[in-house]
Amino acid sequence: MFFEALIIGIIIGYILKGSLKNLEKVKLKNIYLAIGAFALEFILFSLVRRGTLSRGYLTTSIYIIEYALIFLFIYFNRENKFILIMGFGFLLNAFAIFSNRGAMPVSAKAAVVAGLAPSIDSVKASAEGLYVIQNESTRLWILGDIIPKTYLRHYVISIGDIIAAIGLMIFLIQGMRNKKIT
Repeated sequence: MFFEALIIGIIIGYILKGSLKNLEKVKLKNIYLAIGAFALEFILFSLVRRGTLSRGYLTTSIYIIEYALIFLFIYFNRENKFILIMGFGFLLNAFAIFSNRGAMPVSAKAAVVAGLAPSIDSVKASAEGLYVIQNESTRLWILGDIIPKTYLRHYVISIGDIIAAIGLMIFLIQGMRNKKIT
């Protein structure tokens, strides 16, 4: 979702006569925190997909570190309202993940609608990794991955993903247009 938000933000930025060169003027503090957080997420998901790690205390601890880095980055850049919007989206995702023992709840029905599986039963049978299929004991299910996404790449997204992506797109557009983005 964030890759699409990045591309869409850049395209709209160009349509509005912006330039990527203008992003050099945007002052972000401690960018290494965000880079480190996303690197940790990439490594975590890669290890889980390969079967090297299973969801448990270690993966939850890595998630805690990842979100701590993200929220530190947001704190240091809190004067930028678009970073705050992204942060709010990440916060909603963190609520969903940590209230469900380190796993993002996913709607089986939304996974079927998105074309990720042929039936709800097949989704339930294939649940793995850092996701858990929503059921009656799911906490904060509304913040989980409940929205089927069927364009470009098929998957299921959360309200937090949408909010964070909107923040990223507006940040890019305003930065490319060299508008004050605080």
